[in-house]
Amino acid sequence: MMRGFSEEEHRARVDRAQAAMDRLGLSALLLTTEPDIRYFTGFFTRFWESPSRPWFVVLPMVGDPIAVIPSIGAALMGRTWLRDIRTWTAPNPVDDGVSLLGKTLHEVARGGKVGIPSGPETHLRMPLADFGRLQGVGIDFGD
Repeated sequence: MMRGFSEEEHRARVDRAQAAMDRLGLSALLLTTEPDIRYFTGFFTRFWESPSRPWFVVLPMVGDPIAVIPSIGAALMGRTWLRDIRTWTAPNPVDDGVSLLGKTLHEVARGGKVGIPSGPETHLRMPLADFGRLQGVGIDFGD
């Protein structure tokens, strides 16, 4: 018995988002919250109950989403339709996935703007210092 939406529905959601990204001049989207990540991937887990563990999905302008997550979640994320799952060993207080996320954003954005939800009812769900580190390595973020 299938749970949630089909792969085709998730791909259609990504296609619509990528069309909007094109109109807005965004090279990628950075998703950090459970509702956003579940909407595009179908990833559903109780790992979200831990407020200290960041989970990221990068939606490039072209192609499938990329999960950038703690290694503990790789097997579960592998049950979704995503195939590019990049992991780090967590917890890592010195670098809790930020370097891997920065490398991934540089790879897909190629100097373009990375969109991040920043309107009403959104939040970042990563430490502000880590977000500052991403900005410090030359990633241009926008709404």
